Amino acid sequence: LYCGYKFNIAKKTSEGLLIGIEHIYPTSSMTKHAACKNRMQCRESRNEKFMRMEADLHNMYPVSQSIITYRNNFRFGLINGEEWRFDNCDLEWKSGVIEPRQIARGNIARAMLYMHTRYNIPVDKKNLVLFKVWNKIDPPSKQEMMRNNIIERLQGNRNPYIDQPSLAEKKRLTMLK
Repeated sequence: LYCGYKFNIAKKTSEGLLIGIEHIYPTSSMTKHAACKNRMQCRESRNEKFMRMEADLHNMYPVSQSIITYRNNFRFGLINGEEWRFDNCDLEWKSGVIEPRQIARGNIARAMLYMHTRYNIPVDKKNLVLFKVWNKIDPPSKQEMMRNNIIERLQGNRNPYIDQPSLAEKKRLTMLK
């Protein structure tokens, strides 16, 4: 998602980087919203809401494992300049903000809008405005639409922001802090 790396069945890129699964809406924020102390406590208490959020495929993307480590709980945003942190990867972060490459921004926006709407979980007011912009300037690709179809077959629901990106503009999204 963040770098456009291709990976093989062994979950490695051609450069040998290990690929993991990234939750676009961070699990630490999900645990807070589910009123758990941490991820393990949510699981052990069988917190249904958390378990549904954590397992939702619309919120997961394959990403280089090293980026998952660096992303931490940074919020998405724009950063001045072009200081790439990885070779051949337009990804920057600074002062708690991470800026993904342009072609990934719409995917990220639609995943965050979906999680916000589906689970009524908070999204920072500034980010909500930014996600609407990213959704508009980076419309769903054929690959993203195909992914939505596959997730529907596996999970039984669709991300409506992929099917109808204009929902982000039409629907009054609640701005939670």
